[in-house]
Amino acid sequence: MMRASRIGGLFLLAIVAALLLAVLLGAILPRNAGWRESETGVTIGIDATLAHTELILPVAAAGHNWRASLPPEVFPPGQKPTHLSFSWGERDFFLATPSWSDFEVLHGLRALFASDQSLVHIYRLDGPRGHPIRLSPAEYARLIAFLQAEIGAGTPVPGYGPDDIFLPGTSRYSAIRTCNQWVADALAEAGVKVGSWTPFAQSLIWRYDGELSNQGR
Repeated sequence: MMRASRIGGLFLLAIVAALLLAVLLGAILPRNAGWRESETGVTIGIDATLAHTELILPVAAAGHNWRASLPPEVFPPGQKPTHLSFSWGERDFFLATPSWSDFEVLHGLRALFASDQSLVHIYRLDGPRGHPIRLSPAEYARLIAFLQAEIGAGTPVPGYGPDDIFLPGTSRYSAIRTCNQWVADALAEAGVKVGSWTPFAQSLIWRYDGELSNQGR
């Protein structure tokens, strides 16, 4: 019995070690290794908390205006944001967890292993935020196309307060494709150098400035 218990413990330790190695290699090994920041173009932001990353984009830039392509509920009367933040996550977890003090293990496990719906979370901002990265017009157009494809049809869902809103997502959340991996996929689609697999915020943001923000979720 003790031998079986020891073997089980070693097996569990090996799994944890393999996962840690995969996270490390995923963060270090890049996609778009030859990418260099454009000298001219559109400046976006990458912002992150301890657990969650988001993209900050201007409302209007390089011939694209989000007012023309997003539901009117995103821009209520009286609000004139200059930038929008885009992040993504599992629907039920998003709605049930406005702050980490509301976290429940069952919601987290369901998001990782049994999710069937996602949401794109948008905040209206009065200015840029996060680590700035400048994209060429072509790179920015690819980023826009990625975000538009991730937003599905359906009724917007009220956000946590007066400055945010949820839109239906089109892709599935999982333990492999987390909210942070979604941001990495968006950047990779634009052509930006980013880790191959970045399930955690720090595994994504270290490549740019390594700083985590106190803003947002």
